[in-house]
Amino acid sequence: MAKNRPLTTRYPSRREFFAAAGGMSLALAARAAGQQAARPPERPNILVIISDQLAQRAVGAYGDRWASTPNIDSLAAGGVRFSRSYTNCPLCQPSRASFWTGRLPHETGVDSNGLNYPVPIIPLSMPTLGAVFSAAGYETVNFGKQHDAGALRGFRLVEPEEVELEAPEAWPVNNDSRQDPAAARKCVEFLKGPHQKPFLAVASLNNPHNICGWVGHNVGVHRDLPVPGELPPLPDNFEIDDLASRPLPIQYLCCSHRRLQQAAKWSETNYRHYLAAYYHYLEMADTLVGEILQALYSTPQGENTLVVFFADHGDSMASHRMVTKQVSFYEETSRVPFILAGPGVGGRGRLVGEPLVSLLDLLPTLCDYAGLAVPGGLQGTSLLPWVRGDNPGKAPEYVAGEWQTEWGYTVSPGRMIRTDRYKYTRYLEGDGEELYDLASDPGEKRNLAPEQSYAAALAGHRDLLQEHLQKTADPFFSLEVKADRRWRSHEPGYWNHEGLSAPEAAWEEEEKNR
Repeated sequence: MAKNRPLTTRYPSRREFFAAAGGMSLALAARAAGQQAARPPERPNILVIISDQLAQRAVGAYGDRWASTPNIDSLAAGGVRFSRSYTNCPLCQPSRASFWTGRLPHETGVDSNGLNYPVPIIPLSMPTLGAVFSAAGYETVNFGKQHDAGALRGFRLVEPEEVELEAPEAWPVNNDSRQDPAAARKCVEFLKGPHQKPFLAVASLNNPHNICGWVGHNVGVHRDLPVPGELPPLPDNFEIDDLASRPLPIQYLCCSHRRLQQAAKWSETNYRHYLAAYYHYLEMADTLVGEILQALYSTPQGENTLVVFFADHGDSMASHRMVTKQVSFYEETSRVPFILAGPGVGGRGRLVGEPLVSLLDLLPTLCDYAGLAVPGGLQGTSLLPWVRGDNPGKAPEYVAGEWQTEWGYTVSPGRMIRTDRYKYTRYLEGDGEELYDLASDPGEKRNLAPEQSYAAALAGHRDLLQEHLQKTADPFFSLEVKADRRWRSHEPGYWNHEGLSAPEAAWEEEEKNR
């Protein structure tokens, strides 16, 4: 199949690197590579690589035929990847505060990106992944993106830097792309250096988040964008035929989300440009993942290091005519890649489809892997039995997601319950509900909540949400909705949007008053 850009560099996998060394031991192979050989620490190292805004469906190892992700795919080929893995909030800061603490956003208090809806700093009384590992004698360090509201406490934070990049006209870059090479380079230097203690290192890459800035560069219909090669096709769930049956925050997402407002008048070709851009920024991230893994596997530490790769949330990827992420809990924004490879991982290239996985599971899984006590009161579950290939017993009944607001200009509290077969969402505004049968409708094209034949399934998921709220002390039904009527006034349909979005209108007003 023709691609819309040349393939990225594929770096050797761990297995391939040492096979190329002629079957030598790890230490000898490292010496052959010109690296300082040292005995790996007895306790395991852990390298966490995070991509910002990467939908699971966009990764080649998960079946995307248009993706150019050979290095992520190589990692998956040498380890296990979880299929039904979900973020707990499809927004950067709430998601990150959540997975670093193992707590849901309503527990951390970090439920927005800030600005007009300030968030607290994670309290010192709340354990964090970095603090737990640091106290256990690990060298803990974070390279790249932070945006964590203090949830990276316990890590040494290496400040992001920007480098100049040459970019084709079709793929403009911003600080997202300019920060990633420096973060990768510093992580490479760390991995190649001497280590007196086991380490927990994080390489937090921004891309493909640069797609948000790309939308801002391409507001409205554009015809002559110099995109090389064949354009990716639109997804099967591009159209949203039953918009009137969906909750008000979904019907008027263009009014609360400036990126969708900027894309409101796009043609179908423009959406295909968007997909081509998204794959391009993802390819940039994959190349850096390869450089980081190459550095790790060229050292003695590589033999004793678990590598974990995941994303904080996904991207709409033109599903339901949406771009980037906001408000919705659809599969593209909520379902993320989750890959583990290294010592103790059972099997190679294994796709684990049984358990429903939440990013809340990260902290207990890594603690369990390293033999550390898991902090009490967490909702997540250790995935180590599935990682090892053991008999894990009973899987969680559901995973949960939360939404409050992005910047605070429109506040549309929502909750998601994803069970084995169904996904149920509830929004306070207008008592909006969605129910999707993901077994027969993986694209979430048909909202079953209004249909009488699914009344029993709907009632069961309502009860499950109530149980979840009670179990986690979630005050969802007492939260406030903030939705100015002027942002609910045009005919539903993103293509019918006129004027600015609520955030842009507020920012414009603030600028006038300065």
